[in-house]
Amino acid sequence: MRGLARRLRSNFGIRSSRMTIRSQMAWYSRWALNLLALVAVAGAVWWLVENSYRITGFNREEAKQQIATLGEENAKLKREVESAKATLGERERQAAIDKASQSELARSVTQLQEENATLKEDLQFLRNIMSSGTTPEGLGIANLKVEPDGQPHEFRYRMLLTQGGQRKQDFKGRVQVVARVAHQGGITSLTFPEASAGEGAGAVDFRFYQKVDGRFRIPEGAVLKSFEVRVLAIPGGQVKLSRTLNLS
Repeated sequence: MRGLARRLRSNFGIRSSRMTIRSQMAWYSRWALNLLALVAVAGAVWWLVENSYRITGFNREEAKQQIATLGEENAKLKREVESAKATLGERERQAAIDKASQSELARSVTQLQEENATLKEDLQFLRNIMSSGTTPEGLGIANLKVEPDGQPHEFRYRMLLTQGGQRKQDFKGRVQVVARVAHQGGITSLTFPEASAGEGAGAVDFRFYQKVDGRFRIPEGAVLKSFEVRVLAIPGGQVKLSRTLNLS
């Protein structure tokens, strides 16, 4: 009895041998089913992607049209921006030209005003001579002025030469300017026009009066101390008249 019970326990009890359940389907069939399942899942995903706009209310054609419209508007805006830049550049160039023209016009107006003031002074001097009926005997210098010419170290001078008395003949000569400047701790004399310019430079030829003006430049860093005008006779170069202005 005990042996029979032991056999039953070994066959049907906890200690009995394990039972293996094997599928009756071949492996290639299982692979085929798996492949069909993957195809079905892929088809479902594709259908969802292609028809998602219907599910969510999204219209693909309308979106494409909007994208195309936005692209056209963007291109139009780019063209307008480029056109605006070109117009702005042209206006800036025109503004620069206008500004330069205004500056040149302002300089011209200032120069004309200065020349007008000089002419008024000369005219007043001549009126005084005519009203008095007398003219200083021999050569004379009137309305002599020396002033900066706007550029650094450049000066402009002007004067009115007169000849009084019998005036038997025209006076022929030339005007020479001697500028005395303080430079590098000393006083230096500079003569204008320079000797290399020839005797014809600064020439004058008049019987009653002649207006004379000119410009000269001193070295950088120099200070103009005095200014002398000499009227030389031609020929010979004899000094007929001189006038000195002390500036500092």
